[in-house]
Amino acid sequence: MDNRDINQFTGTGLKEDEIRKVMDAGDRAARIRALRTCRLRVLDEVHKKQQELDRLDFCIRQISENVKA
Repeated sequence: MDNRDINQFTGTGLKEDEIRKVMDAGDRAARIRALRTCRLRVLDEVHKKQQELDRLDFCIRQISENVKA
C-alpha cells in the first residue's frame, strides 16, 4: 500500500487500520465489503451526532420557553 492508495481515502472518516484492512482485503468484492463495513461505522457516528444535536435543540427550546413564560 503506497501513499497514492491511502490518499484516495482522505476525508472519508476512515481510520488508518480500516484503510489497511480495505487495501489488504484482496479481491474487489472483499474490498467493497470492507468499505461497506467502514461505511456502517461512519453512519453510526452520524446518527449519534444527530441524537446529540436533537438533545441540544431540545435544551434550547426548553430554555426559550422558560424565558417566555
